[in-house]
Amino acid sequence: MSVRLIESLGEVVRQPAGSVLVLTRAASAQAVGYRLEVALRDAASAGAVALVLTAPAAVSRSAWDLAERVSVELLDPRTSGTSPLGAVVATAFRESHGDLAGLIAAVQSALAGDAADSLARAARAVEGIAGAGGVPERIAEEVGAAMGVTVDPDFTTARGPGGHRADATEIVLRLAALAAAAGAVDELPARSRAHLLTELLVAPEKQAQELVPRARALGLPIDDWHVILRFEPVMDEGPDRYAVLDTLASRATRAVRELAGPSWNAALAGDALVVVRTVPRDQGSMGLRQAVREAGALLERVRPAGAKVRCGVSTCHEGVLGLRTCASEARTALRRDRTEPLATYDLSGLDRMLEEWYSSDTAQQAVRDLLQPLLDLPGGQPKRLITILRAYLDHHGSPAKAAEEVNLHRNAVSRNIRRIETLLKADLNNPQQRLALQLACRAAQV
Repeated sequence: MSVRLIESLGEVVRQPAGSVLVLTRAASAQAVGYRLEVALRDAASAGAVALVLTAPAAVSRSAWDLAERVSVELLDPRTSGTSPLGAVVATAFRESHGDLAGLIAAVQSALAGDAADSLARAARAVEGIAGAGGVPERIAEEVGAAMGVTVDPDFTTARGPGGHRADATEIVLRLAALAAAAGAVDELPARSRAHLLTELLVAPEKQAQELVPRARALGLPIDDWHVILRFEPVMDEGPDRYAVLDTLASRATRAVRELAGPSWNAALAGDALVVVRTVPRDQGSMGLRQAVREAGALLERVRPAGAKVRCGVSTCHEGVLGLRTCASEARTALRRDRTEPLATYDLSGLDRMLEEWYSSDTAQQAVRDLLQPLLDLPGGQPKRLITILRAYLDHHGSPAKAAEEVNLHRNAVSRNIRRIETLLKADLNNPQQRLALQLACRAAQV
């Protein structure tokens, strides 16, 4: 918004849009009767904001009405303005003692505001937005009060000063629109946090780190200490499995609201429901025992009728990387113990040794070399055959016990073991080969 000094009424129509037009005393003296109405129409045509009279003039009722119709403020700075702009012009006129050059400078300065003032206003507006709880009406009020503008309900325009304050207002309005679109804080959709939690667990490590600020903004206590409870349906792949997962997620969302103390968040991750139990600090072994008790109680509450569900519980780790470690531990607990409905991660035993060993590139390559003929098979065969081989080796070569674990007939286990020996060119009677394959099978399922 600029301030222009007009010496002749004929100049009005050529002024830039958004201007405040200050008539000299001579031009003000000309602006009487129909000439004032012509000047108002020219001002409206040019897109001027206001027309300021600096000399005494008799303004007719029709001129006041016309000014209102064409949305051009008609101002007399010798009187107190009733609008924000009128008040600015009246104050500047008094302080300049009627000097037009001083009046122009004072009005321009007051309208534009300096950079420091605009920055301070923007900071107050941001604080107001943060405290408005996502309610659009409150956000608009806070922005309007801080920036000294009239905010439209859709946060796209504002009427008021220009200059530095206009630039600051535009930035604040964009932030206000985003805050209003996010909705009230107490109504923030849980699914937004759930989707982000899934991304944090499955994304590459670098990308997961980049998601941390967004997690904090959504209210996920990502920097605290976590334990993960991983719930998996026990059934074949298919539509029924996902129906069970949906039911698990729905029931878990309701159930964790009633658990006091820790912060709880849930998300679907692949073929499992992941529930994250978060506390501000590491509670040691006592906290882990409590987490296991809560996992057992949740398992009973969320299990759909007629469905088998198992739960794996991790140990406690801090931050986003700790969260991902928890997810791996909970999955490992379920893979290691396939019989009990509630499995806990073995912190000091083989699970931890395997994870540390398998984290090296050399170990991963060794596992791939040993199992590659199985891994090259199509469809779900690699997973099925590795599971059978592991059960067979874990039970000291007993087809009957392995069959019981993998839910197959002992003859089917024997046939698959012969096929595996052929594919791997392995001798399962050789202790070294047997140990190497047993470790490889466990590592492949970590």
